[in-house]
Amino acid sequence: MSGWLLLDVMITLLLVAAAGFGAIAVIGLLLFPDIRSRSFTGLRAGILATALVTIAGICYGIFEWFLQGGMQYLEYALSAVLILVLVIVLNRVATGVLRHSSVPARPPEKEGHA
Repeated sequence: MSGWLLLDVMITLLLVAAAGFGAIAVIGLLLFPDIRSRSFTGLRAGILATALVTIAGICYGIFEWFLQGGMQYLEYALSAVLILVLVIVLNRVATGVLRHSSVPARPPEKEGHA
């Protein structure tokens, strides 16, 4: 199996999985009745789709760097790695904000308590 065919298969699988997670994000945003469920599903599936596309870009950049040796491919792969790190960090921040917004700040007060 040639390197090009292996790269094409790997990138195709990553992009198909990204399209699937993107579809899950859209379906979750359209079908779930609760705003918190919608935002959580859209956030998680959308971030997974973005990460998979970025990983496909990293694979392409690293493969081309090994094959052709140009610095532009290494720079492309490194910038894609930085984007992936940014997506992971923003995922943690967005999940924390969503988690804190879904939990009440204080417990409800009981009526008729003496």
